Amino acid sequence: DCCNWDGVTCHNVTGRVIGLDLSCGQLQGVIHRNSTLFHLFHLRRLNLAFNDFTGSRISHRFGSLKSLTHLNLSYSNFQGEVVSEISHLSNLISLDLSANDLLRYEPSNFEAMLQNLTHLRELSLSYVNISSDLRVNFSSSLTYLDLSYTKITGNLPSNAFHLPNMQVLLLGGNENLTVSLSKLNCSISYSLKQLDLSRTSFSTALPNSIGCIGSLNSLNLGYSQISGVIPESIGNLTQLTE
Repeated sequence: DCCNWDGVTCHNVTGRVIGLDLSCGQLQGVIHRNSTLFHLFHLRRLNLAFNDFTGSRISHRFGSLKSLTHLNLSYSNFQGEVVSEISHLSNLISLDLSANDLLRYEPSNFEAMLQNLTHLRELSLSYVNISSDLRVNFSSSLTYLDLSYTKITGNLPSNAFHLPNMQVLLLGGNENLTVSLSKLNCSISYSLKQLDLSRTSFSTALPNSIGCIGSLNSLNLGYSQISGVIPESIGNLTQLTE
């Protein structure tokens, strides 16, 4: 019975496979589009992280797994373009494609993903090549967003700091991303605990309102070309440990 196998989770009533965790499984080779993996239509969680699928592209067949809520393909040497079908997985709560250095998002597919996956809470795309302006506001359901070293450009949307549930915002390593903290509002109750804006480009000096994010315990502004005086209000960040 496959339901007794390590990494396999089955539904208590139907017996159908709803979870598959093959992370760190020392798997190698190419995932072909005709793989029986794509016959598991009831999958809710799929974790293939930390394997070696060198030569594999993210097949459009992933789009057939409509029940997925958690998809983790990180650190597995996927390459090529992230297919548009990923943005059709409307039940996704967590998407992790990070640390696949040869993976890239076409700007239109990236924007479609941000617009369509409205239930996303966790999005990790660090080191995936996006090379696009952030023209779309983020979903209010996001709690964790990692776009580090993705070559995103343009101006960071102002709502990134105002999302009610956002706790971790990692944008470091994007030297052509322009950041402004001038719209921070002390009348808002922020949830941010970790903020990384290192190696980005600041358009202005640090505003006095930086002290309004009282929930922060980690703040990284290294190598970000900040000018001017550090405001005294930074002393209001009493939860900082890093």
